[in-house]
Amino acid sequence: MLAVAAALFAHSLAPMRTELSNPNATPETKQVFRLLREVYGKGMLSGQCDDKYLPFIRETTGGKEPAIMGYDFNGVMPSQSGNIDAQKAIAWHKRGGLVTFQWHWISPNADGDFYTDKFDLAAALKDRESASFRNLLRDIDLVAVEIKKMQDAGVPVLWRPLHEAEGKWFWWGKSGGEACTELYRLIYRRYTHHHKLNNLIWLWTSYGKERENWYPGDDVVDLIVRDYESPTAWSEFQELFGAKGIMFGLGEEGKLPDPAHFEARPWLYFLTWAYMIEDPAKGNTKEWIRQVYNDDKVITLDELPAWRARIQ
Repeated sequence: MLAVAAALFAHSLAPMRTELSNPNATPETKQVFRLLREVYGKGMLSGQCDDKYLPFIRETTGGKEPAIMGYDFNGVMPSQSGNIDAQKAIAWHKRGGLVTFQWHWISPNADGDFYTDKFDLAAALKDRESASFRNLLRDIDLVAVEIKKMQDAGVPVLWRPLHEAEGKWFWWGKSGGEACTELYRLIYRRYTHHHKLNNLIWLWTSYGKERENWYPGDDVVDLIVRDYESPTAWSEFQELFGAKGIMFGLGEEGKLPDPAHFEARPWLYFLTWAYMIEDPAKGNTKEWIRQVYNDDKVITLDELPAWRARIQ
């Protein structure tokens, strides 16, 4: 464990944060944050996006299930067919699991999907009287309704808005870092101050030095994650963000990470992306999945009660 602690804090210039960015966070959300801090550097929380893959994971691992289940708000816009992931998340929470959400947000003007070039974010933010800005705010508020359902049910959410923005393949990244971070902070203010959503742990997705660093600010970020780990990702995160006292995780991943690397790169959690859990071409053979999920360093759903007991 000393080796893990050394890797964890090798470049840190500040102690790990003990408080969330939102001082009005619900007791349940503060408790989950305490749980994350208790786990950090001691184990890695397992995660999976899309619960349709749970039967496969159970069958492959001998009954194991991920500690974190990932959901998405894609589908809630007026031009779409709906979304029931809030209800699914509530059910998962009742089973004792942790919940994370991202949002594959189609064009607010309903003229393209999340990859569209048609929605000009910078122009929408500049003209607050425009139809584009009104549609932007409408969508933000529609997702707020879904988050409020979870808050009312006592469900804390690891919330990862505007994910992979620095990649510039989604519309929220195509206008550049200034517009994107302005939108992130707008969402933060709208949810925290206007809608009084206090069940959110705010995550920012960074690509470290691989791409431009658009970090939106210490006052609006609780956890920094990398999507699809590179060999240098951990050291880059330590160099860029180590002084902030913020935990690091893997917000999205292909091949399940190797627990043998945990002492050198003790990520808080991993979240395997949907279908990739069933893809041997990604390295996820049944033997590998079974090995990872049954490793002592990897925390699964059945092990969460013991970790929760440590923070009581």
